[in-house]
Amino acid sequence: MTHAAPFRTPMGAETPLDRQLRLWRGYRRPVPPDERMRALTERWLGPHLAALEALMLELRHEVDRDLGEGRLTFPKRRHPYPKGFCREISDTVFERLARRIAAPDTPVTQALAAFVREGGRLSPIWGALRGSYFQNAMQFGALYVDAANDTVTITKPKVEILPMESSGLEPVVEVAHFARIAQVYWGGTVWANSLFPRLAPVFPILHIDPDGRPRLHPDSLGVFAENLAGGCRSALAFLEQERRSGRVLPVDVAASLAPWRKHGPWFEEMRPTPDWDRLRTCFAQAEHPRGPYRSVQSFQEMIEAVRRAGAA
Repeated sequence: MTHAAPFRTPMGAETPLDRQLRLWRGYRRPVPPDERMRALTERWLGPHLAALEALMLELRHEVDRDLGEGRLTFPKRRHPYPKGFCREISDTVFERLARRIAAPDTPVTQALAAFVREGGRLSPIWGALRGSYFQNAMQFGALYVDAANDTVTITKPKVEILPMESSGLEPVVEVAHFARIAQVYWGGTVWANSLFPRLAPVFPILHIDPDGRPRLHPDSLGVFAENLAGGCRSALAFLEQERRSGRVLPVDVAASLAPWRKHGPWFEEMRPTPDWDRLRTCFAQAEHPRGPYRSVQSFQEMIEAVRRAGAA
């Protein structure tokens, strides 16, 4: 795991973009529990594990019911619910759990309230689960709590609670790690984005999904921020890895993405054949504290351009 220092202006001041990246870098990242967190978990949650599982299952059943009866809506996915809906399910369960903890009326919700009052960690988390797929879950101190355990294999139990160290959930920090799991989990094809050199330092992955839809990645806020805060060195390592392996975006795929050039300056410069000199220039600019990648306005324009391309 990298812990790159944030960019600074020559005078050493943290810029607004630096501050935002610092917040994003820890977004949903699981945290190894220390001794204090283990003690809090054992004291407050250990005696209530069966009741905790029952509570999480109750909340999950509520989500299923409300979705089925139209009181709750989720975005469309390639597969029918619940497959692929781990983020939506996990976040909805977490929101409802927070309301129950705010007005505790059972021994387990009272224990959770006391756990939080004393500094226990209760948060959504995201990572790579057992090297096979991305998963959204929750961390309760030293416990991994998954209320969307059936969203990859729908025959699995809906809820799983394990010690964090036994869960198999790994933080995803490096671009290459994100790309590897994306290829396994999403299917389709993952390519290095050498096509649009100006975007490559920040969006180094081009994924063509099984339906042929192209998207630029990483779309994980934590991985995105870690890469940018680290001068995009993680992205460069991924592109160089792909170059060494001889994997190059096919000419026909590159040609199909020519219409993306209409989305503005970040896309106008297109290289169907990788131009490594130009790519290195762009990566050097990404490291510069006063370069185009560090301007808040340019950054926002880039994000908006990528959003438009992905929605096209």
